[in-house]
Amino acid sequence: MYHSLIGRPSLRVVLVMGLLIGLCLLLLAACGGENSAKGGADQDNNKSTSGGTASTDGLVAFRRYLDLELTKSAIFTMHPNGSHIRQITHPPKGFSDDSPAWSPDGTKVAFNRQANDESTSRIMVLNTKTGDARQVEVMRGMEGSDPAFSPDGKRLAFKRSSGIWVVGLDGSDPHRVTYVEKRGALEFEDSGPAFSPDGKRVVFVRTRLEDDDSAVFVQSLDSIGSPESQITPWKMGCGGYGGPEFSPKGDWVLFSCTPEGGSSEELYWVHPDGTGLEQLTNPRRTLTNSPDDVHYVGSSFSPEFHDEGWGDIVAARYPAYGDAGNSDVFGMHIENGARVTGNLTESETLDDAPSWGTSEGAR
Repeated sequence: MYHSLIGRPSLRVVLVMGLLIGLCLLLLAACGGENSAKGGADQDNNKSTSGGTASTDGLVAFRRYLDLELTKSAIFTMHPNGSHIRQITHPPKGFSDDSPAWSPDGTKVAFNRQANDESTSRIMVLNTKTGDARQVEVMRGMEGSDPAFSPDGKRLAFKRSSGIWVVGLDGSDPHRVTYVEKRGALEFEDSGPAFSPDGKRVVFVRTRLEDDDSAVFVQSLDSIGSPESQITPWKMGCGGYGGPEFSPKGDWVLFSCTPEGGSSEELYWVHPDGTGLEQLTNPRRTLTNSPDDVHYVGSSFSPEFHDEGWGDIVAARYPAYGDAGNSDVFGMHIENGARVTGNLTESETLDDAPSWGTSEGAR
């Protein structure tokens, strides 16, 4: 009887076909895994950059301008390795969103929404779970900027022309905690507040309007009205956009300075009592082929930072990868100085004001 080879393949043919099918499946799985790691070809915002920070806990919020003319900005978030970039605020026409700050539990982001003509500035709080943003109603006619959460998540510190104020998240009990009335011939402006982890102090930047010099100060909330503690010298021009920030356990304060006669704005830190002031960055050390004129314009500790003096941070820096005036957010590691571990954003416009929040916001 005649047996067709087509109708009844040999054992050798079956084995060869099985081997080929298995190889195809392996190749498909590898390709799928590669696309997943890159965020997929159709997911431009899920970009992952090489050399990300060692710490992967939480989310980083930052400001990004939406146009090349830098007329409108919104708040974005990303994972600490630069992946899953997502716009979370959508300012109405004529407004820009700025100065993001995470709540301690990672479920809210405070920010200020400012009119492009600077006629008004509102303190807003976004629920990251629902996407709802609401204005914090302080007092009629009272506006502010630079919000920062208290450790219990129930209050906000913020900037006004008269000084730093604190208010309940529901708008209750607004009160001033620093005073910048004219002192003799000098006038001052306070900005960039942040609470200490125990909620007993506020760190902020004071600018001397006569010569535009600035310094970092600490105010005790147990004795409001008592003299503030100045922890950096005026001649160093410390503070920088984004303001200072306490480390997670309160042993360090992180900020940027432009020393007298210098051209670069570098990262520094100091103990809250003013001791241990140290420059962390150096343009010749932190980034290969870095230009001499580098400016760090905002920084934030990882929630996992170790107060023994090592761990990861994020910082905005310009020039970056766009035009000369553009900034990007970088991952950095502090241990015997600071070094760049990876660029987390590569925007054609401008990214800055990073704030590193806890893990809850990433879920």
